[in-house]
Amino acid sequence: MRADVNTLDLELTQQSNMLRTERLDVSFGEILNMYEHGEIIIDPAFQRLFRWDDEQKTRFIESLLLGIPIPPIFVAANSEGVWELVDGLQRISTFLSFVGVLRLGKQLDKKNKWAMTSGTRVGGLEGYTYETLPQKYRFALKRAVCRVEILKWDSSYDMRYELFNRLNTGGTPLTQQEIRNCVFRDISPKFNDFLHDLAGTKDFKNAVSLSLEQNECLFNEELVLRFFALLDSNEGAKIKTGFAQYMTGYMKGALQNEQYNYAEHKKVFLRVFKVLAKLGPRIFRQSNGMFATSLYDVITYGVALNIDKYEAKEPADILKLINEQVRKNETFLRFSRRGGNNQKERIVNRIKVAKEIF
Repeated sequence: MRADVNTLDLELTQQSNMLRTERLDVSFGEILNMYEHGEIIIDPAFQRLFRWDDEQKTRFIESLLLGIPIPPIFVAANSEGVWELVDGLQRISTFLSFVGVLRLGKQLDKKNKWAMTSGTRVGGLEGYTYETLPQKYRFALKRAVCRVEILKWDSSYDMRYELFNRLNTGGTPLTQQEIRNCVFRDISPKFNDFLHDLAGTKDFKNAVSLSLEQNECLFNEELVLRFFALLDSNEGAKIKTGFAQYMTGYMKGALQNEQYNYAEHKKVFLRVFKVLAKLGPRIFRQSNGMFATSLYDVITYGVALNIDKYEAKEPADILKLINEQVRKNETFLRFSRRGGNNQKERIVNRIKVAKEIF
């Protein structure tokens, strides 16, 4: 049913008043100075990782040297007045890494000070680094101007989620976990760092055996979050929505909960993946080699509930249980397929299978 015009006007006014923008033209030299003084945050821990290849990076530097207009970048001003990059990471990181100052965490990126390939329009760029580039062109790069859209809002964290999501649907969309990290960073970085640290543990990495691209999309951190969200779901009773939305709510709740027991959660996680790492890198893989969250859910949940038992078992016996009872279980197979049953139903039935088998 179509809303009347007055209702439409009211809704649009309310929503548009939540978001305000300011526009500035800022030189890359100014952005460089702000970055070095901590006035702009460009952090791959909560942004998409730096993914451009050498040709893409060269094409961007070439555009700056030729004076070709580039798209605006979007930043969000936090309560301290510091800019947090929302959209434009590849462009800004390309410039900073070319100059040689881009940091990954507290360390300088090992890929800084790279040499350009042959440009699309200027083949003579090939082999030049920032240091070997003639001074007049280094000045030209610093003087190149970028339009900056400064975003401010008066709304809940749901509005931030919408903002990050919409700004990143023009290119390769952000993953759910990348968006979660962006959205909830303002509450506290503690839980984000917790997920990041556990995703980097040796046993977990050996057990899940993810590709570089999956790690760059923060699928590893999402799997850590998935483990805790499932374990604390009260056998699925707390899942009232789709599982992705439930995980988002779980993460927000953990961030806001001063009593969240990080030590106990970490202890369980480390024990479970110490057991699973001994089973080889294919325990969560389908026959076609693809990672299966259905296997991940059932195996990790089942082992976590009975960790004392499985710490005492031989790896071969656990592997046999997985191959003969989990992978061939009719209920598991039915609720592993996409479509035909909703997310909540799939998750709840995986929990039941895990309890029955393990």
